[in-house]
Amino acid sequence: MVGGDPVVRRTARAAAALALVAATACTTPQADDRVIYVATGQDVSGNDLYLSLIQEWNAAQGPGGHRAYLVTLPGSADQQYAEMVRDVQGGSPEYDVINIDNQFTAMFAEAGWIQEIGSGWQEAEGAARAADGNALTPVFREEVSRSVTYQDRVYAVPFTADVGMLYYRRDLVGPGTLTAGRSLSGILAELAEATGDTDVEHLYIGQFAQYEGFTVNVMEIVAAEGGSLVLPGEQRLADIHRNNAEHQALNLIAEGFADGTFHPAALESTEEETYVRFLSGEAAAMRNWPLWYRRLLIASTEQDSGHAPEYAVEALPGALLGGQSLALTSGSPNEEAALDLIGFLTGTRQQQVLFYCGGYAPTRQDVYVEKLSPEDAAQLCAEYGVTGEGAWHAEANQFLDTVRLAVDDAQLRPVTPYYSQFSEELSSGLRQLFLTAQYGGAAAVPLNTERLEQIRTEADNALYGR
Repeated sequence: MVGGDPVVRRTARAAAALALVAATACTTPQADDRVIYVATGQDVSGNDLYLSLIQEWNAAQGPGGHRAYLVTLPGSADQQYAEMVRDVQGGSPEYDVINIDNQFTAMFAEAGWIQEIGSGWQEAEGAARAADGNALTPVFREEVSRSVTYQDRVYAVPFTADVGMLYYRRDLVGPGTLTAGRSLSGILAELAEATGDTDVEHLYIGQFAQYEGFTVNVMEIVAAEGGSLVLPGEQRLADIHRNNAEHQALNLIAEGFADGTFHPAALESTEEETYVRFLSGEAAAMRNWPLWYRRLLIASTEQDSGHAPEYAVEALPGALLGGQSLALTSGSPNEEAALDLIGFLTGTRQQQVLFYCGGYAPTRQDVYVEKLSPEDAAQLCAEYGVTGEGAWHAEANQFLDTVRLAVDDAQLRPVTPYYSQFSEELSSGLRQLFLTAQYGGAAAVPLNTERLEQIRTEADNALYGR
């Protein structure tokens, strides 16, 4: 890290950003007053849409206007989160806008690292404040708006939505819905029957590596089995007794790893690795976020049409809401221009670009209603250098309806400044039990109730910062 004068640090950051991206006709800035640094994780669309939108905003500012620089943080989601924390906690942040995972909004807000989003964003967006006082609800899906609200105050503007989805092999399962009225155990039973005479070795793959994805996957499975790790409205973990829903759900996961129902590589897999293994035919079903449907369709059309599998996607039972939102860091010297940039990036057209050209689930109400035809979507994407995605555009609007229902029905993760500590305690304790089940087989199941209760107590303490 470059130390000393914040202006020197920010100028150095601009030089680093220029090394990462091709910004619009602009030289390395010598002063600090017109530079907006936007920190984000990787754009996984593969089409550099984040960069294209930043360039579009820059072009509209004209000579002498502000310039935004996109800084793509390396590493995993947890490493990107750690870098954002490192930047803001010193009091003189190098980034003006950060694209944070929604579950960390409460932590950043409580620490005073990000500003409340208020009239500045509304003016940039042209939005009116709702009767409930929330600046976002007239524009964004209700659940998405709640995910960035802490103590009745809005601290970020939703950029992309995420929700758990179930992908599966339609060519194996057949027509009709797989998830309707079924728990995960019921879905696994259907998959087992459908794949009995095939060479598919594993029924299910999700994300169970040592990172935030583990917590999400476990909470979703518990919810799908009729339980709840964190009691709704109480912000505390449920007690775990032998044969209650929570205990049975955790044992379902352990049994899955013990007998191979769950792909063993899932315990080391994030979203990308899960997708690759599912695409290669190693599992009959996959839990993942919405943006992977576009990539799955495009990849499948590139395979031999005579042997290509068919895929289907539905809302995952018990799904949790995810997503990323744009927050303004405290102490930014470019507050007004940064809010204008946030308003631009979360506008209707930009959300359409992110969805139709990248597969990112929209956050805005109007994008779910005012859909683009496949022809209009192709024309829009061509303006951003994205072509040849006819298979995706033909399915996009039907998929959008599926995502809308999933988002509206999804549950929020615990809204607490201590979510990171809670997630770490829960994942480190439970993951070790699942590893033991994978290598120990049936002898390691059922899980020890006393050990589960110990993990629950430690995670419950972390939830309250104890």
